[in-house]
Amino acid sequence: MTAQPFSVWVEEQLQLNHDDLAIRRVLPAFEILTSRVDDARRRGARDPFTTVTAKTAGGNSRACTRRMLEQLRLPAPARRAVHRLLAGSPSGWPGLMWLYATDAALSQRQREYGRRQLLSVRLPGTDSRPH
Repeated sequence: MTAQPFSVWVEEQLQLNHDDLAIRRVLPAFEILTSRVDDARRRGARDPFTTVTAKTAGGNSRACTRRMLEQLRLPAPARRAVHRLLAGSPSGWPGLMWLYATDAALSQRQREYGRRQLLSVRLPGTDSRPH
């Protein structure tokens, strides 16, 4: 894992302005999902990241993650975008959490996808699901 804090790494990888408000809305979700991954790791999960994915996690795990993210009071489309951005999507996006944990450098395509997801966080009421 990189020695940089997550917020600094994301700003650099997505080429964001330091004052970007969207990243401030993402950081609490990162903390929530990180706590879920850490708990799964402590419980001996083979792949702790699965705990926070929207499609491969078990039903109770998905419901728990959703309830925790709902506490952030983001509109549903923005909450879904944050979840995709951080935990990945079935379309092949690995999620910023995984990319950060593996200290990956984002490709141009990954950077563009991440920035599209952030647009949904900046503009509540919109959704940028992959086409």
